[in-house]
Amino acid sequence: MSIKIFASGDIVNNTGNSNFVDENLKTIIQEHDISFCNFEAPIETSSNKIIKAGPHIFQNKDSIKYTKEVGFNLFSLANNHIYDYGETGLKNTIDKIKEENIKYLGAGLNYEEAYQPLIIDINNTRIGFIAASEAQFGCLTENNEKSGYAWINSNKIDKTILMLRNQVDLIILSSHAGAESTYVPLPEWRDRYKYLCDIGVNLILGHHPHVPQGYEEYNTSYIFYSLGNFYFDTANHEKTSNDSYSLSINIENNKIKNIDFIYHKNINNQTTLVDEDKINFSIENLNNILKINYEENVNELVINYFKSFYYNYYKTALSNELDKITTNQAILLLHNIKIDSHRYIVQRALEKLYEEKN
Repeated sequence: MSIKIFASGDIVNNTGNSNFVDENLKTIIQEHDISFCNFEAPIETSSNKIIKAGPHIFQNKDSIKYTKEVGFNLFSLANNHIYDYGETGLKNTIDKIKEENIKYLGAGLNYEEAYQPLIIDINNTRIGFIAASEAQFGCLTENNEKSGYAWINSNKIDKTILMLRNQVDLIILSSHAGAESTYVPLPEWRDRYKYLCDIGVNLILGHHPHVPQGYEEYNTSYIFYSLGNFYFDTANHEKTSNDSYSLSINIENNKIKNIDFIYHKNINNQTTLVDEDKINFSIENLNNILKINYEENVNELVINYFKSFYYNYYKTALSNELDKITTNQAILLLHNIKIDSHRYIVQRALEKLYEEKN
């Protein structure tokens, strides 16, 4: 028997839009046995914001119910905003997810829960799901008895994959990582994902850049670097069309038989099913970025990012004498060192700039 999995990218329903998906797309989602999304932020809560750099995001208290009504039944909580309102925000969100009888993974009230894989047994096929994110605020990079979400570069992830290989037929990994607003995935993530496939992952579903990126077949595995936004209505995204794609994954005889692309964009504040010729990107072009002049494109990207953003971040963070650095400056510096993609970009940019001068 076959299994159908629908996989999409980031969802934030801040405004409480109960009709955020059009009927044609909703029908497709509901035709699948498993429908997955990255639930990008906690539901609104009265708890205080955590100390961090960058925006704090929450979703309407009914967003979980509305997302379920669309047809989604599996949430990844491993992302950089799920802990914006601390343990209270995360706990309230998990409680509501459980109340709605939705499966979730990638975050928890302790280390083991956050890293716990999810095994779904359906039609005599056992599928192991893992979800993790790069190390932003709230990420559990070590077992310190705190709540939070799983880190994609933790060796705990590697050990979980090796353990699952003997228990399941397929392993699907959701990763929330990468440089935002770019169609070029960083080499460090390409290397990491290929290694994870080498040790047992069959399919990687990437998100976080907020725009679609290409994919590649690696040996017998598939790596989708970014599925972009499925629905994101925060102030800095509400005026964008969020052109992107989701996947319809058909599994037969315990193997991925084929993967179809489902294209969509935001039309009148609704994620709407569209034909391929109506989107503002091409899968073929995104894939060519991974093959043609890739190194040159990466070098140009990191140098531009360093000059446009990171130089000023570090300059601001270190503008005072050491004993006069403020809490905000320290947090900004930590933000740019702790987060994997930021660190990768700065290191690579400095290496290239140094090479140019020698």
